[in-house]
Amino acid sequence: MKYISLFLLFPLLAFTASAQSITVTQNPDHSGFNTTTFPSKNGTVSVLNGSIQFAGEQFFDPASWAISNQRSKLSFLMRREALLLNSFDDNGVKLIEKELEFFDPSDNTLKVYQFDDGRAVVRDNVASFTFFDAKGEQVYVISNTSQSVDGERESQLSSDKAGRTIVLYNPVIAYGSDTGSRARMVFGENHLETLFSSTEREIKSLNVSDDGAYVSMIVTTGSTDEILVFDRFGNQIFSLIPDDQVRGVTLTRNATHLTTFAGNRMQVYEILSGDRIGSASSQATIVYAEYLPEDDVILGLGGSLSNTGIIASPTVTAVHIGRRQIAREQVDLPLAQLHKGSISFTRNSSGRYTVNGMNREIEIKVGF
Repeated sequence: MKYISLFLLFPLLAFTASAQSITVTQNPDHSGFNTTTFPSKNGTVSVLNGSIQFAGEQFFDPASWAISNQRSKLSFLMRREALLLNSFDDNGVKLIEKELEFFDPSDNTLKVYQFDDGRAVVRDNVASFTFFDAKGEQVYVISNTSQSVDGERESQLSSDKAGRTIVLYNPVIAYGSDTGSRARMVFGENHLETLFSSTEREIKSLNVSDDGAYVSMIVTTGSTDEILVFDRFGNQIFSLIPDDQVRGVTLTRNATHLTTFAGNRMQVYEILSGDRIGSASSQATIVYAEYLPEDDVILGLGGSLSNTGIIASPTVTAVHIGRRQIAREQVDLPLAQLHKGSISFTRNSSGRYTVNGMNREIEIKVGF
């Protein structure tokens, strides 16, 4: 097995830092944004003290709200005498206004999920998911309850960007004094396939790849984490028990490589062989990291992430695995993530990347 531990090379690389550089710039259209103002497809969305404002519309204290992946659709669950589902495009044009008569407005497990094509999903009663089409008509309902007599945590939904591959999962299920979890892929109203089930391991995180072809998850016993990767047919193609507990994982296109990050450390593994091909440390806690195989570069965004999503003292770290070179740069801009798991990188060209999912888009230019 081949190991390249770049974090051990940092003292040597410091003498040749002038050969590497990072330039960070922001989208000029976002220069006036603070940590509560986020770009939508054609405007802005402001989130402050439970109030959401966009395109002249303002919603106070929604039970739940969601914005689609391309930030073109927004949906809100509003507590009135009955629960209301409202959906808009980002210009403020109302697409759906629907009274959900069989839902309890006082339910504290209400959550809405929004897709770019207008479809929406509403979770209620801990584990019930109601699917609506783009016109707001109910398509079907799926109960994801484990039926454990000892209880379970709220079920979650994860999907690809287009909402084609959907996974419903129970992150924590109580089995007496033990806890487990379960994940199921949704193929239709009465067609669910179990992807993962355990009476001993909880699901720490679960993500569907952008194209919907793969599912990655971190499962844990509480003391030991394991990373699992499945294809869309439910076949497990990769597993790894890392040395330490992991904060997050990302997959490259076609699932050729997997990046893990925890604390200030980033590691890259080749899926086919299972070999670790690179490892690096950052001076800041890693908020998000990804391997860009076209450039053989690990890119990480670090900083101190608060419960409100603000990233204090943000830092960008780039590591060229083949050349064993590293570059770092402080980001002198106020940054905040739109929601948990919203940050992603887009490769524009060799050495040029955009960071999405925050209150401003920033472009990173790396020179090695």
